[in-house]
Amino acid sequence: MLFAVRNIAGGYGAIHIVDNISFDLDAGETLALLGRNGMGKTTLLRVLVGLADRFAGAVQVDQRPLPPRDPRALARLGITFVPDDRGVFPRLTVAENIRLARLSAFAPSDTDVFALFPDLKRRLRQPAGTLSGGQQQQLAIARALATGPRLLIVDELSQGLQPSIVEDLARALTEVTRRNKLALILVDQNPKLALRICDQVMVLQRGEVAAAGASATLGTEKHFLDLLIV
Repeated sequence: MLFAVRNIAGGYGAIHIVDNISFDLDAGETLALLGRNGMGKTTLLRVLVGLADRFAGAVQVDQRPLPPRDPRALARLGITFVPDDRGVFPRLTVAENIRLARLSAFAPSDTDVFALFPDLKRRLRQPAGTLSGGQQQQLAIARALATGPRLLIVDELSQGLQPSIVEDLARALTEVTRRNKLALILVDQNPKLALRICDQVMVLQRGEVAAAGASATLGTEKHFLDLLIV
């Protein structure tokens, strides 16, 4: 098993936000993490990658337990995280951002990120901070793919982006996960988009798992849809 999460509880300092969360993810498997605002989705991701406190439970990669609060340990094992603020280096050019990602790669990447996102190729010398929000998100995903990851974790793929950019991002993620057997965990406020990209879905409610299953079946059930209504 590539990535195993067992009975995770976590949050920040003394504040518990997520509790008793477990799931498995193997190569090529994709998971949409959904729920209303404030239900713990981002906190869960940050606990998993070592950027928030883990109070209980275990995270394993290749059946090896990982220590809490150690994001470099996951990076060394091929786990790449794209945060909701995209995490690009604004003063570096597009080319420099990609080059820096490749220098810290887990493995050589066979993904042509400029074929996935042709607009970035036309902007190689442009500082990332001057790109539009959609272009920055494309760059964030391109940087992540350039590290040759086995598992990609993306927080808020489509937030604030125009529909055409969102479609480009969805197409790119669908293509690389299927072609490269890339595992994916995706948080997004657009359930239809997330369910279209991911085969499995898990819904958080007040920091705990309220529903989980296959996207094709669970996504049509009324009790599942009710969990997503604000």
